[in-house]
Amino acid sequence: MEKYLNQFEDCRQKEEPACVNACPFHLDVRDFQDKVGRNKYDRAYKRYRDAVVFPEIVSRLCQAPCQEACPRKGYDGPVQLKLLERTCVAKAKKKEPARYNLPKKQQKIAVIGAGLSGLACALRLASKKYEVVVFERERILGGQLKDFMSEKEYLAAIQLQMSKEEYQLITGMEITTLDQLVGQSFQAVYIATGKNGRNFGATENSGYEYDERRGFALWRGGALKGKDVVTAIVDGTNAAAAIELYLKTGKGDITEEQRVARMVPNLDKIKEHGPVSPTDHGVFSDEEAAEEAGRCVKCQCDVCWSHCDLVSYYNKWPSKMREEVVETVMESGSMLRKSPAVYLANTCTQCGLFEHDCPANIDMKGMMLETRRILHKQQQMPPAFHGFWLDDMEHANGASSAVCRNAPGSEWSKYAFFPGCNMGASQPEYVEKAYGWLNENFDNMGLLIRCCGIHAQWAGDEQLRKRLLRDFQGDWERLGRPVLIAACPSCLRFLKEALSEIECVSLYEFICQQGKLPEGIVKNNIKGDILAVFDPCAARENHGMRDAVRKLLRLSAVEAMELEQEGSYGCCGFGGDVAVASPDFADYVAQKRVAMSQAPYLTYCINCRDVFVDKNKAAVHMLDILFDIESRRETPDFSERRKNRELLKKKLLSAYWNEEMPTEENKYGFILTVSEDARKKMRRLRLVEDDIKEVIARARRLNRRVYDEASGTYTCYAKLNYITCWVSYTMEQNAYHLTNVYIHRMDIKLEDVWNGKKAKTDL
Repeated sequence: MEKYLNQFEDCRQKEEPACVNACPFHLDVRDFQDKVGRNKYDRAYKRYRDAVVFPEIVSRLCQAPCQEACPRKGYDGPVQLKLLERTCVAKAKKKEPARYNLPKKQQKIAVIGAGLSGLACALRLASKKYEVVVFERERILGGQLKDFMSEKEYLAAIQLQMSKEEYQLITGMEITTLDQLVGQSFQAVYIATGKNGRNFGATENSGYEYDERRGFALWRGGALKGKDVVTAIVDGTNAAAAIELYLKTGKGDITEEQRVARMVPNLDKIKEHGPVSPTDHGVFSDEEAAEEAGRCVKCQCDVCWSHCDLVSYYNKWPSKMREEVVETVMESGSMLRKSPAVYLANTCTQCGLFEHDCPANIDMKGMMLETRRILHKQQQMPPAFHGFWLDDMEHANGASSAVCRNAPGSEWSKYAFFPGCNMGASQPEYVEKAYGWLNENFDNMGLLIRCCGIHAQWAGDEQLRKRLLRDFQGDWERLGRPVLIAACPSCLRFLKEALSEIECVSLYEFICQQGKLPEGIVKNNIKGDILAVFDPCAARENHGMRDAVRKLLRLSAVEAMELEQEGSYGCCGFGGDVAVASPDFADYVAQKRVAMSQAPYLTYCINCRDVFVDKNKAAVHMLDILFDIESRRETPDFSERRKNRELLKKKLLSAYWNEEMPTEENKYGFILTVSEDARKKMRRLRLVEDDIKEVIARARRLNRRVYDEASGTYTCYAKLNYITCWVSYTMEQNAYHLTNVYIHRMDIKLEDVWNGKKAKTDL
């Protein structure tokens, strides 16, 4: 887990946008523009002053490097931040700085030079209640400002900002030697004597030096170091911070940050909108200010927010998710242990889109999967989250459904068709037609039908995953180690990662490689509609599979177009088995994918097709085209899916291997019918008919049921592995009719006495 947690050190969520990075003051441009855009000029002014020290001066003289860095510059012109700053300064009403009631400090600092750099340093230190003395050789302060502004303007601006602080200003006094400062208790000196001014032998460019003979430390900055009138202010504020650090710790180096802009802006947010022209002598009206500020796309590294369903649904930044994961997986002896990431981790669809687009390559999928493993190991994983999927996987791998057969009439297989477990459950004809064609056209074509084991991985059960992989490898070896021809993108990706020794190829690549085409491909049974190709998330990195699908589409003459919108290659909502842990999230994801296009979808993942059909989205599978199959307009429920698997095995064994499976007896000894409403609820709750029969059978055996004379219904319940299931039914002789069903995840402690009789409590 540590490697997943450490990767967030490179997360760029909090990286400064290019404009802030370019600003010498590192003004929070997004917040400033937001306030100006809402005409909150007083608040914007305070934010601006906190950064630039002298707002009236900087708004006039700044060269606006932020505008050069604006991503709009290459489109329709940068956001005119300088005009917004001038507008803010012109329209703010409350400009007086606050007076802070702090205790006076004993240390004394000298500032040589009352230009902008020296005054900025003096103001910052005076606001911290240090004793500050400013020496200026001229009779008036301001330094090089006289070359840019009128004396009246800049003196008023300086006086406004320094009006609440106590400091001593000595004008008309030139410091020609630092000996003049000896004996006045100065502990620090900032030298800001301007361009070509005296530096008093100071040699350090960015650090400080301690003058042992005179007993104080020296810093220098501003125009003396070649800074312009604006960046000289930055030098002064940096020097003030360094001096305070020195007075507290004895260390006072100035760090002049050379920041590298690493934040990646989302240029898709830029909608064409040229700069707004102010109508009032370079100052925006309220409406104009709002319009110009609205051009800012508020650059932030939010690729994950716009591409990752987990981030957008939970409205949480990845760094917050990391914190919740840490809190969840950490060992704790407390009974009140918090586990905020249990739902979060089990909501991740494992689509991999986060790390695909993240500029820092953060592996969110891996972190969430590792969280599931830890939860399972700590016995903190709610059994109901994955119980249904594991039961269904057991059925797919069981004797009634799984198939492992060499090519008919052969003791080994060069190839083996592997459709996965859900294709035969959803649309058995896909498996029948595909295998029939493969067997007819290629020698030594075996068949392997079972679950690859991915549900155990998604459940975090590492031991079960390893056992299933061993079983899978054993089947593969019994077939003679053939090349697996996989129809399911998820199975293909999982097997390539987990069992790299098995050679796997997608069905679609295999068809293209062999040069033989199924007859359905030329019939073009999809009439009229232009299909939008929906690539499953598991095929994102499988360029061979994606290219093969498109080649087959071209050969079929089916009209198709690409989905190039944001969210392409996202999950349909099936991945990760999230639908039980978070059904609302699964629906959210599915609806996002459905909304990407009005066109019917063409996909080559049976799970994607089923999800879309369930959402009333027209969707067809690639096998519909290849084998001239009329795709079902609705998907089977979970009971039907299991029956489909069993019936498919019987058909295939009989057709190709002359094997007849014995007819399974009704082990419950009664007939069950289900009302339409109850069947809908069973589908939503992921229950199958055998679950209902088991509850009724236990109630019959133990005689634990309640009869309602008014409705003529019986109600009973039983614990089914990971849930407690309640059913209501009517009965007539040996036939039961289910009228209602519901489940919960609580255990019920049964009493020993039922209706006055001692009773078993093994429900």
